[in-house]
Amino acid sequence: MRDCEKPSMKCYSLKFTLISFLFALQSYEALAIDLQPNDARPPPPGISTIQLTYQHSERSDFFKAGIKTDGSGQISSDVYQWRLGHSFTIANQPAYVYANVPMGAVHPQKSLAGLSSDSGLGDTTFLLAYWPYANRETHRYFALGAYLSLPIGSYDKNRYFNVGENVYRTALQAAYQQPIADKLNVMAALDVVWTGDNAEYLYQARQTKLQQSAQYNAQVGLSYALTPVYEVSASYFYTLGAEGTIDGVKQDNAKDIQRYQVFARAKYPIGRFTVQYGSDIKTENGYFEDQRLTLRYLKVF
Repeated sequence: MRDCEKPSMKCYSLKFTLISFLFALQSYEALAIDLQPNDARPPPPGISTIQLTYQHSERSDFFKAGIKTDGSGQISSDVYQWRLGHSFTIANQPAYVYANVPMGAVHPQKSLAGLSSDSGLGDTTFLLAYWPYANRETHRYFALGAYLSLPIGSYDKNRYFNVGENVYRTALQAAYQQPIADKLNVMAALDVVWTGDNAEYLYQARQTKLQQSAQYNAQVGLSYALTPVYEVSASYFYTLGAEGTIDGVKQDNAKDIQRYQVFARAKYPIGRFTVQYGSDIKTENGYFEDQRLTLRYLKVF
């Protein structure tokens, strides 16, 4: 950010919004553990899956303590994900593992257009899921998941926007699903995400140490089977925490985000297709996500 090496109010404002945006982006891009409706239902043991995902996101208005601030920055991101999974049993109970490898690009636009964009490999995430309770007759399921994200993605300490994040992340998640009416299911999940330190974080044109507090997420979704082939769903998500600290100084930018997503799914012999669309409902700190479009294809073999 060479234009802002000389002090000015405009430069300080731009740096402030950049730092806040990067905090808001981190868990969303690097360790996205949003569940799709019916994800709490275990697959049969002994099968493998491949899932291909494309996701486009746009963010614009910046909020601080719930108040929209001046500025015309915009951030656009595109992410492609390849996920390989396999189901098995542990002590005769269902279990599932996957490896998720993203590739993508982030593009600062409008007032942020002078900053470098980035594209390349993202941070790889691994999941181990286990169902201590799974009743396929009553369609009631309780699942636990452990996640690990490795910092192998594209990252440059001299760049504000990176596809990778240069941090380790771990998360624990619990989810429950059951039918509440004919063809209608409800699923709820809670998770907590822990983020490691980034000792090569760019702030005000110098290298600093970035730390984040734990992030807490809750989600609930309803899914309705229109036919054996087609299904529609809607989910609500609530996120708290993940306040940033730079060289020991708290940034007062903890997340408080409410958002939604709607889904349409079709299951054909060649695989399962899903279309998702959503946006933020409320953002306390950071850039408001105007829209998120996701396309998925899942093949079982």
